[in-house]
Amino acid sequence: MRRVTVRVPGSCGELIQGIYRDAPCLVSCPVDLYTRARVEERPADHFLPDKAVRIMDCFFERYGLPREEKHRINIALSSEIPTGKGMASSTADLVAVATGLAAYYDLRVTPSDIAELCVAIEPTDNIMFQDLNLFNYIKGGVIRDFRRAMSAKILAVDFGGSVATVGFRGQRYVYDAVDRAAFAQIVADFETGLAAADLHQMGAACTESARLNQKVLFKPYLETMIALSRRYGGCGVAIGHSGTVVGVIYDAADFDYRGFMTAWINRVPQKDYEGIYLKNMIPGGYRIEQTGDALYL
Repeated sequence: MRRVTVRVPGSCGELIQGIYRDAPCLVSCPVDLYTRARVEERPADHFLPDKAVRIMDCFFERYGLPREEKHRINIALSSEIPTGKGMASSTADLVAVATGLAAYYDLRVTPSDIAELCVAIEPTDNIMFQDLNLFNYIKGGVIRDFRRAMSAKILAVDFGGSVATVGFRGQRYVYDAVDRAAFAQIVADFETGLAAADLHQMGAACTESARLNQKVLFKPYLETMIALSRRYGGCGVAIGHSGTVVGVIYDAADFDYRGFMTAWINRVPQKDYEGIYLKNMIPGGYRIEQTGDALYL
């Protein structure tokens, strides 16, 4: 019996997000929280979310697979990624289904192919790419390819609640010309920091993107987290620009975790946040974890 299992990372929001040359765009912050899709040869017996069914339909149509094949395979999704937080849970589901099908049918697809399928369903994070890039999350397409990933630690705080990101009215409707010029500088600073492998310069750009987004979706404790990050050796702050998560980017060798947490507990009431995650910033992209045949993407 053929069986393929793939995994796809979620994100700690976005490193930067805004309007660049009139295009809505983002750079996701992939972390080690995963969605997995198992595709196997047997009649379907798992319920799939509507979006997963839709991308399955799009995949079959695009690659000319017989419709009757849908009744011969079973797809099971499982996820560690919290929903409604701006952590790419929905995109991870879509990417997992599409890449699982590609692996199962031994089809060679690129991250750009997967991204094109995803944006046909909904606005999409760019977690399907291994390297960081500036991505149009509405129409798809890479605006600037940075051609490298960045490793770091993330201390992420979930401030509770959820945001329906598909219906969210983001920067396109709020940013004025001054904001757009500011974001263009953020992109330039981010790219310079990434090229130099300078986590502090990259993190500073992330912090400015988070601040710029306050007029879109206000986060009450953002400035507190920025101040504590600076005091205790963090490199900057990344947020879910359309979500509830805020993360401190840091190098473990330089960050005073105990000092940060002591100050955090003294400043922020526990009732004002739901949880804290300690995660690793990782390359994006999908991985095949298990297969009944030797299939690789």
